[in-house]
Amino acid sequence: MKKAAITAVLFMAVSLTAQSGPVWPQPPEKARIAYVKSISNAQDLGIKKGFFAKLWDFIAGSEEKKLIKPFGVHHDGSRLYVTDIGARAVFIFDEKRKSLKSIEHSTRFRFLSPIDVVTDRDRNIYVTDSTLNYVYKFNRNGKFIKKFGNDILKRATAISYNEKKNLLVVTDTLAGDLKIFSTEGKFVGFIGKPGTKEGEFNRPTFTAYDDEGYLYVSDTLNHRVEIFDPEGKFYKSFGKLGNTVGTFSNPRGIAVDKNRNIYVVDTLFHSVQIFNENGDILLAFGTYGKNSGEFAVPEDITITKDGKIYITDSYNMRIQVFQILDYVQGGKK
Repeated sequence: MKKAAITAVLFMAVSLTAQSGPVWPQPPEKARIAYVKSISNAQDLGIKKGFFAKLWDFIAGSEEKKLIKPFGVHHDGSRLYVTDIGARAVFIFDEKRKSLKSIEHSTRFRFLSPIDVVTDRDRNIYVTDSTLNYVYKFNRNGKFIKKFGNDILKRATAISYNEKKNLLVVTDTLAGDLKIFSTEGKFVGFIGKPGTKEGEFNRPTFTAYDDEGYLYVSDTLNHRVEIFDPEGKFYKSFGKLGNTVGTFSNPRGIAVDKNRNIYVVDTLFHSVQIFNENGDILLAFGTYGKNSGEFAVPEDITITKDGKIYITDSYNMRIQVFQILDYVQGGKK
């Protein structure tokens, strides 16, 4: 049996279609993850155009904004941010205010390949571009402030924000390290170097911080997750190359929930695997496809404080949203 077929069997085994959508795992086990919805455009979030916008569309015509190839995803507690390398833009969905904004090009900046996005404590927005090798900084309204990093970054991909230290960590995939910047764009240090030993990387991609300040890194071509302590020192790692649940093929997006469980997106398995803090596999969900709970080259993941999971389902041109059921059923940290 081919690797893809093995993977499909393994990951399909842990899903169940309920009346409201798929849940994982299946009975007699208690459901832990539930599918909520998919987002492809503003209408999927109940965002509707006002009268004058509709009138202008009737007069001048309109091209509806929709996701083309979503890549990076971030949620700041009220707004959802999505980079789209197909649209060369960043989309900002605000469910509470029922609005959609986009950051595209202007006379002061342009995107060629916007990969990831994050916000700081003041809700300034930072976007990486892997072709131009810049980090772009915008204010909370999307107004361009500055760009930086091009003089030192070889391939700027993921970006995370260290809230405790008010610092940015940018994955330099080609250089095989993580570069640290102040929020004003000053380079202040790096983590790791190319290699296969502890604390070294082979084409690292996405990163995430937990509430205690530990940094989690998808060390993609070493087929593992590496964890660093709040001071940036190597702490532990887990994972290996394989084609069974608990192993990795192409780990990318990574996130940590309030229980310090680690969620890893694997683009070639078209799935998400969940591990405890010791690296033991707890659950996996997803397989290749276009139905609810299925993926086609998923890339990134983020988890909100109320347990909602947002995943960029890149080749299906959508974001899929799931709920950690323990969060809404009184689960403890």
